[in-house]
Amino acid sequence: MQEIKLSAPDWCFYRKEFNPEEYYGKLREIGYAAVEMAPPEHWEALRNAGLKLLNIGAPGMETGLNNQDNHSSLIPEILNTIILASENGIPHVIIFSGNRRGIADSAGLENCKSAIEKLLPVAQNKNVTLIFEMFNGFDHQDYQADNSKFGFDLVEAFNSANLKILYDIYHMHRMGENVISDITSNLKHIAHLHVAGAPKRNFPDDFQEIDYPAITAAVMKAGYKGCWGMEFITPAPIEELEQAVALWKKICTFE
Repeated sequence: MQEIKLSAPDWCFYRKEFNPEEYYGKLREIGYAAVEMAPPEHWEALRNAGLKLLNIGAPGMETGLNNQDNHSSLIPEILNTIILASENGIPHVIIFSGNRRGIADSAGLENCKSAIEKLLPVAQNKNVTLIFEMFNGFDHQDYQADNSKFGFDLVEAFNSANLKILYDIYHMHRMGENVISDITSNLKHIAHLHVAGAPKRNFPDDFQEIDYPAITAAVMKAGYKGCWGMEFITPAPIEELEQAVALWKKICTFE
């Protein structure tokens, strides 16, 4: 049976009133393997708890690589993020298209390629993987990479081990994508998966639209061995993170 690994992004679960040592210790205790997008002041605490820091985000979520006018300032910032990740043993740096702001998708894609041509050699040299993320256009209005084709076309243009996709199941479900087909057909291009219920990004239980038992069965059968990143919104982070561990153990109990 395949090992089930879960990760938890700081932005949606960590609360300012939490003690870092206690929070990360609890995450490890209830079964998490990794943390995502934690700020530098938390790195020592999470590692002392036995957790891996899976990724950090680069700038450019809204003002992004899809616009050539942004490259002169944005590319050096992302290069610094790559170097920071490498120096601290962080394997993935998340990158984004940015908002359209009137730019055609074809032009935005070419502009992203142009930027990545400059970023990728450094990522390769530093043994860091750039992971490109697509968002839905409801939560992130005007975001250019709001469909799976944009992301997969981008990574296929390079076919590099250091450029992959962060595939968010919630986001692509909201955009009407065939999630199982997307993932299983493009698994070689996917580094990481994010999970949430739909339509409101809640805990991914049976009351949501997304059929996670079917998705996990198909994706793990296809050979996915990475973390399942729990990225849902909750008023009770510890309780629901623990419930997510129990749920994933239940729905992934197949040979």
